[in-house]
Amino acid sequence: MTTRDPAIPSPVVDSTALALALTCVFGVVYALIARYAFDRFPYSGDEYSLSLQGEMFARGLFKSITPAHGEWLRVDHVVIDSFVRSKYPPGAPALLALGARQGVAWLVTPLEGVVTLLLVWHAIRRLLGPRPALVGLVALGLAPLFAFEAASFYAHTPGMMCLAAAFSCVAAWSQSGRQRWLVLAGFAIGCTFLVRPLDAILFGVAMLSFRSVRAVVIAGASAVPFVIANFAYQAIQFGSPFSDGYHAYEPTLREIYGNDIAATPMSPLNVVSPTQLWNHLDIYRAMVIDWTLPGTALVALLGAFAIGRAHPARSMRTFSIAIIATFAVVLLPMIADLDDGPRPRYLSSTLIPIAFLTAAGFEPACAAIAARFGRRILRILLTLSIVFGLGNLASFIVDRIPKQWKREGVFKVVEAQHVQPNAVVIVRAQYPSRFARNGPMFDGVLYLSVPPDVGIDTIRQAYPNRQMWEAHEGEPWTLIRVQ
Repeated sequence: MTTRDPAIPSPVVDSTALALALTCVFGVVYALIARYAFDRFPYSGDEYSLSLQGEMFARGLFKSITPAHGEWLRVDHVVIDSFVRSKYPPGAPALLALGARQGVAWLVTPLEGVVTLLLVWHAIRRLLGPRPALVGLVALGLAPLFAFEAASFYAHTPGMMCLAAAFSCVAAWSQSGRQRWLVLAGFAIGCTFLVRPLDAILFGVAMLSFRSVRAVVIAGASAVPFVIANFAYQAIQFGSPFSDGYHAYEPTLREIYGNDIAATPMSPLNVVSPTQLWNHLDIYRAMVIDWTLPGTALVALLGAFAIGRAHPARSMRTFSIAIIATFAVVLLPMIADLDDGPRPRYLSSTLIPIAFLTAAGFEPACAAIAARFGRRILRILLTLSIVFGLGNLASFIVDRIPKQWKREGVFKVVEAQHVQPNAVVIVRAQYPSRFARNGPMFDGVLYLSVPPDVGIDTIRQAYPNRQMWEAHEGEPWTLIRVQ
């Protein structure tokens, strides 16, 4: 769209109204996926943990008291000892709470996606102009990874939203030199720390590419109040400012999955482990081929060379490369086994600099293709890129839908049987802690993830005068009344 195509009038391509209209369309698509494909249901344990904490915040609570027999209530990624609370930082749940108060928590992440798109579009427009900004908007908005996460409950979308604000502020500072933009960038980095602390730190490390100690110090100092707020939150939730939810959850993780699964998530051994090295390579492959628009990586690479030394956006080009490299390198010591989330989601924040570099490389790429093969072939390639990108997104959604049905199947069958609100449902599954989810106050049907060796009589003694059911994992789930 940065090439001079006579079939598309320049005022149309350069129009701010077109960019805003596209952003609205993307937001509607994300919301429709969240509502109808993902059924407004937090599929993974990560998503459930975040949404549970969001419900607590919506009720004015940091945590709730654990009912009797808390060892039978264990569930993935939720810390349950004397109290129940999420293991994750407070930023993403606090945003979900805004929607939970209105009964539309599922709508929060699509809206965060829209804000992210607007911030990235504005930053690229400032740096490169309106046409490249539109290219960056499309490259980011149609990236399967961005769209998928913008329809979920994952914390990666609010994390990207905060980093998009930081990226935009840094871009403004790089053009104007005014320090107030660094202060605002620090605020945005601090907000990111409340959502995904590691992403905030890596973004700050990448700022060293500007070779300005003053810039790093100002942004870092501006982020300090948010870091202090996170420490205060940890003191409230986990007993110490320096004890995070991951450490508090570790005993539960070991009880559920054993010591192998509960191995430390970051270790130098993961860099040299053949299995982990292969997994990391597969994540890079998935990011380049599956979860971004086809050709994005090549165009972004060209964009890194297209911004010359004399270009006003040269420093942001170097900064963007630094962000991508920092996240890619730090991925190596992280454990990278298969799980129930998008494969390259820990590289989600790199979508922002990738969109910027893609915007810079789009015009020279189109010019080269048109000069060699003609404009008709160029249009065909652009169309195929979008079509195959949408096809990738559709394939991921189609793959997720039956898994989504299975994950929420136990709740659907309980609802269909009109089980009494005070009933107890024993979840019989290979991994019951993935299904036995309860609300923050445990004031409805009680779902138990009891070990197989716990007998019915023992459970009945713990919950006298309550209906008791057994839900058995399958397609579909089956529900049997325990007499």
